[in-house]
Amino acid sequence: MKKRYFMGIDVAKATFDFCLLSSTESCLWRGQFSNDAHGIARFLAQWPAPRRKPAQIHFALEATGVYGKALVAALHQAGLAVSVLNPAQVKYFAFSVLRRTKNDTVDAEIIARFCRERKPLATRPLRPIEEQLKVLVHERESRVGEQTRERNRAKKDPFQIALPTLISRQRRQRLQQLDKEIAQLDAAIDSLIASDESLSNQSQLLCSIPGIAAVTAAKLLSELAGKEFQSARQLAAYAGLTPAEFRSGYFLYGKTHLSKIGNAFLRKALYLPAAVARRWCKPLKPWIAILESRKLHHLAIRGAIMRKLLHIAFGVLKHQKPFNPLLVFIPKTL
Repeated sequence: MKKRYFMGIDVAKATFDFCLLSSTESCLWRGQFSNDAHGIARFLAQWPAPRRKPAQIHFALEATGVYGKALVAALHQAGLAVSVLNPAQVKYFAFSVLRRTKNDTVDAEIIARFCRERKPLATRPLRPIEEQLKVLVHERESRVGEQTRERNRAKKDPFQIALPTLISRQRRQRLQQLDKEIAQLDAAIDSLIASDESLSNQSQLLCSIPGIAAVTAAKLLSELAGKEFQSARQLAAYAGLTPAEFRSGYFLYGKTHLSKIGNAFLRKALYLPAAVARRWCKPLKPWIAILESRKLHHLAIRGAIMRKLLHIAFGVLKHQKPFNPLLVFIPKTL
């Protein structure tokens, strides 16, 4: 259904402000409710006029972590079109319209204007199993980070005095405990994916790509859940794996590099798989040889392979077919 009205919502910890705009940018309704179950219920029950049906409204709010989770879930449960926006997009849109004042009321109107003008894609609600997968994957990533820090601290330093026996024993025990917790989380993730036919099939498709194994597949599935990208280029831009060039006329300012304006978790998930693919993925060898012949920095080559893996992942998930080496497109140039 074509949307006739646009609702911008600015979410805070205790409250959320909203602004409803018409297609001609007239303000039809604005206000504030408490950011709890009672306030959300009142918000969904009170509309300015019967003829403005919720199904004709496109709702938009910035990504605010846990603060907006309950509101987004309630809107999805009501079957309404909701877009969760990157705060950076709204920030620079506000600059472009010369916003002179910043407060919750103005921010809600800015979000509504952004929604009316840009018409962002609406997100679909995550299934409960996808929510669980996202929580488990991010919890595992947190444990791995703790493990890395403990291992770095446990490295022997020739200039450091000998550690007391108590500290050395505690560090060993902490590393053993983290190893156990990570193994438990891996088992829980594998069991969760295996229990759902759709996730299991998607994981198998991703694991058919050289360089991507079960852990990376789970990370990709958790981050891509609920997002419907129209093209592989759109997905690469979401991950911040598109090239950024600064050129004006005949002047090139610095070297072309990754934009990194996007999902850092996806980039981190693909970093080591790209190293494996560079060494073992035979279909990519001719293309990688072209990159190496151009004397590119090894990190630039790594970034190009990360983007290529993401393109391949998009293809196997879209067409629901495992990786086929014969279908890999090898461009003559970048």
